[in-house]
Amino acid sequence: MSSETTSAQTRWLKQLARSEKVWTWVSVLAGVGIGLMLIVQAHLLATLIHGTLFDATRTDIAWPLLGGLLAALLIRALLGVLREWAGQQSSVRVRRRLRTLLLQHLTRLGPAYAGEQRSGELGSELLEQVEALDGFFARYLPQMALAAILPLVILAFVFPVNWAAGLIFLLTAPLVPLFMALVGTRAAEANRRNFAALSGLSAHFLDVVQGIVTLKLFDRSRAQGELIEQGAEEFRLRTMQVLRLAFLSSAVLEFFASISIAVVAVYLGFSFLGHLNFGYWDAPVNLYQGLFILLLAPEFYLPLRELGTHYHAKQEAVAAAERLQALLDQPSGAVEPAGSETIGRVRDVVIQDAQMQYPGQPEPVFTHVNLHLKPGRILALIGPSGAGKSSLLQALLGFRRLDAGQILINDTPLETLGSDAWLQQVAWVSQHTSMFPGTLRDNLLLANPDADEHRLYRALEQANALEFVQRLPDGLDSRVGEQGVGLSGGQIQRLALARAFLKDAPVLLLDEPTASLDRESERQVLASLRTLCSGRLVLMLTHRKSSMLEADEIWQLAQGQLQRIEEVTS
Repeated sequence: MSSETTSAQTRWLKQLARSEKVWTWVSVLAGVGIGLMLIVQAHLLATLIHGTLFDATRTDIAWPLLGGLLAALLIRALLGVLREWAGQQSSVRVRRRLRTLLLQHLTRLGPAYAGEQRSGELGSELLEQVEALDGFFARYLPQMALAAILPLVILAFVFPVNWAAGLIFLLTAPLVPLFMALVGTRAAEANRRNFAALSGLSAHFLDVVQGIVTLKLFDRSRAQGELIEQGAEEFRLRTMQVLRLAFLSSAVLEFFASISIAVVAVYLGFSFLGHLNFGYWDAPVNLYQGLFILLLAPEFYLPLRELGTHYHAKQEAVAAAERLQALLDQPSGAVEPAGSETIGRVRDVVIQDAQMQYPGQPEPVFTHVNLHLKPGRILALIGPSGAGKSSLLQALLGFRRLDAGQILINDTPLETLGSDAWLQQVAWVSQHTSMFPGTLRDNLLLANPDADEHRLYRALEQANALEFVQRLPDGLDSRVGEQGVGLSGGQIQRLALARAFLKDAPVLLLDEPTASLDRESERQVLASLRTLCSGRLVLMLTHRKSSMLEADEIWQLAQGQLQRIEEVTS
C-alpha cells in the first residue's frame, strides 16, 4: 500500500470521526487531566521525600502531602475511567454510523449488485472490518492529540527547574515517533493481507455450508474441509505476522524510551554529586529537583509510547478502510431517483425502446424492447436462459439501470419517482425466494405488517398453501430455518405467492412463479392468479406452456430482440 493511499485512508477515517468529535475531545481532556495529576503527584512525592530527609522538623506537612497524593491518585483513576468511556462512546457511535452508511449504500446498489458478490465477503466487511476500526477511534485518535499536548505540558514544568533536562527531553522525543513510523511501514500491508485472507475464508466457509448437500453428493466435502483448514492456517500465519510487527514496534519504542530516561537519570545523578555544573538556573540540582524531573521522565515518554502501542491499531484500521471505502465508492447500477414525485394507484406501465448492456460485453443483452402492461391482463415473457428476461424485470423494479430508453409509470419516468413510491405498489416473486429464520407468520408479515389473521389465511388459500400450513404442528407459528430449511421447494414457492397476494399491490411481477410446483398445485395457483389479476398489471416470466396458456399476451425475448407470439405450440 503506497503512502498516498495510506494518507487518503487516514483522512477518510478522521472525516468519519468528526461526527463524534465531542467524545474524542472529552477523552483527550481526560487524558490531559491525568497528565496534570501525574505532575502534581511528582511534585508532592518529591517534596515529601526531600522534606523527610533534609527538613525533618517539618513533619507536620507529611500528612497533608500524603492526603494530596491519595487525592491525586483517586482523581487520576476517575479520569482514566472517563477517558476510556469517552473513547468507547466515540468508537461505538462512529462504527454504528458507518454500518448504517454501508447498509444504506448496499440498498442503493440493489439486489443486482449483491447477487454478484460473495455473501461471506460482504458479511466480513460489515462485521469484522468495521470492528477493526475500534482501536483507531477509541484509542489512537485521542492518543495522537495527547502525544502532542502532554510532552509540551511536562516540558513547561521541567524547563523552569532545569533547562538541560528539558533539552534532553526535547531532543530525544522525536526518536520515538521516528522509529515507530519506520517499524510501522510494513504493518498496514500485513493487515491488508490479513483482511484479504479473512474475507476469503469467510466467503469460502459460507459457500461450503450453503452447498454442503451438493458437496456430499459428489463426495467433495472432505476436500473442501481441507481447503478450509488451509485457509484457516494461512489466516493464522498472517495474524501472527501482524502480531510480530506489533510486538516489535512496542519493543523498539520501549528501548529508545528507556535509553532516553537513562540519559536523564545519569545527568541528574552526576549533577547532584557535583560532577556536572550546567543545566540549572540559580542553584545546583538538589534532591527535590532531581526527584521531580526523574519522576516525570517516564511520564514524558509515556504518551509517545502509548501512541506507538496503538499505532498498529491505526494500520489495521487503514487496511480495513481500504475495502470499506471501495464499497462505499462503488457506483450504483440501480435507478437513482432524481426526484420525489408521488403517484396514485398504478394503472399503466410502459417500457419504451429499452436497451441494456452488461459491463465488459460487446453486444447489448437486449435492445429496442417495448412493452405495455395494462390492468386485468397477464403478459407472459418467454425466452431462453440468458436472453435478458430477469435483467428486464430488474430494470422494471429499478434494480438495474437501462442504457437507453425509459420506463413510464402512469406516464411518469421511473427516475423521477420517490425511492419508495414505485416499489410500494409492486409485488414480486422471484425464482429464488428468500425465507428468513423465524415463524411462517413472520415471513408472511414482511409483505404487510398490519395484516390480520383473516387476511393471512386468505392469502394462503389464494396461493394453495393453506392445506399444508394447517397440517404443521404450530400452523402459522411453525418455525423455519434459513432459506426455508424444513420446507419443500414447492411449499416455499407457494408461501412466496401468498406473500405477494398479501401485499395486495396493483402490479405483480412473477419470475417463474410455478417452477417448483407439481401440476395440480400449478393448476390451482394459476387459477388463483387469474382471480387475483382482476384489475391488476401482471408480468410473468415463464418457461411452462401451462403458464403461457393463462396469459393474455405472450412475448418472446431472444437474441436481444422482442417479438410477440400469437399462438402457443407444444
